[in-house]
Amino acid sequence: MANKRKRPAAMREEERQAQRAAARAERRTRRAAEQAAQNVPQKTEAPKAPRKAGVPHKKKKINKFRVAVVCTAAVLVALVALGVASAAGVRTPISSIAADGEPEFFSTVKPQASAAPAENTASAAPTPSSAFDGALFIGDSMTTCLKNYVTDGAGSTTALSDAEFMTRSDYSWDEAQDELNGGEGGLWLDDDTALTITEAIDRFSATKLYIQLGKEDLTYNDVSDVTSTAQAVISALQTKYPNLEITVQAVTPMLEWIDYQGLSSGTIAQYNEAMQTYCTGKKNLKFLNIAAFCTEGYLPAEYCADPESLCIHLNDEGCAIWADYLLGNKTPEPSSTPTPTPDPNGDSTDNTDNTDTTDIAGDTYTDDSGDYTDNTGDYTDDTGDYTDDTGDYTEE
Repeated sequence: MANKRKRPAAMREEERQAQRAAARAERRTRRAAEQAAQNVPQKTEAPKAPRKAGVPHKKKKINKFRVAVVCTAAVLVALVALGVASAAGVRTPISSIAADGEPEFFSTVKPQASAAPAENTASAAPTPSSAFDGALFIGDSMTTCLKNYVTDGAGSTTALSDAEFMTRSDYSWDEAQDELNGGEGGLWLDDDTALTITEAIDRFSATKLYIQLGKEDLTYNDVSDVTSTAQAVISALQTKYPNLEITVQAVTPMLEWIDYQGLSSGTIAQYNEAMQTYCTGKKNLKFLNIAAFCTEGYLPAEYCADPESLCIHLNDEGCAIWADYLLGNKTPEPSSTPTPTPDPNGDSTDNTDNTDTTDIAGDTYTDDSGDYTDNTGDYTDDTGDYTDDTGDYTEE
């Protein structure tokens, strides 16, 4: 077989170069057609002249200095960007690195996901409850004056407005004791519902009880009897409600020279003193001496709401002082005990020891002073016997 004639190597290399150039031109044409269909303008490249056969590729030398300068500049840019972000309080997260490995700076920085803002503990903390949340005031017409001051007067702007009031003008320790023994309720709600003292405590879920009674009791009873009844009521309430804080409030005195069927500033002072002694040192039991502002032992006229009648109730100015004691703005000081109130005729109206018995001419006579003298200086008893000033005796 005759040997095929081999083409020179230079010829084969040229053919390969031509084939590659044709393939490249075909790819460029196809790409241009596709991009034209998508309306994407493309740069046209001038076809590269085929490298001459047998000419080796020249390798470009790496400019190490240029590489060092570029790297240094990139590092400086990165440091500057990090400084700006740090000054703004923003950390550049790892997630801010782009997929191609280049860091994203400035407008493309992704802020770090911050944790949920911590709650403001100062505002989130529960507001302290009022000192009079759960407080119940029980009393007679004197406490009604305070109720009106708190409901309709200046007291409505104080913490006292958080309290509940249950009053009746003639409510007394005696009636409260009767209720504890099974009697009917004597405290009335606005809807005409009658409640006992314990029903009132339960209805309002009271945790604090402020009670002021005694005016009605002292009108017809001795101080010792009134204090005994009051202490029995308090003891029963403490047994039934061991956690109930009870504050007994003093009864304020009356205007000077007033004595109403045994009720006087003198008997009120004795009652207050006895109740303060009883309350001292006992658990959950206090005594508030709101009568302390009556420094002379009598109610000053400028604080009296009824100078033409009972002369014992407080007006708004007096109730404002009462509220100050309750709110802690005033500290009670011991108040003086008045001397027995004389009546206009000069005879004592103090009912603590005003009876004396004298035997005159064999018959018994009782007066307030222990002595008796009629307008003429003579004395005539009921039997018709007579003794004159000389000690002689004449029978009619």
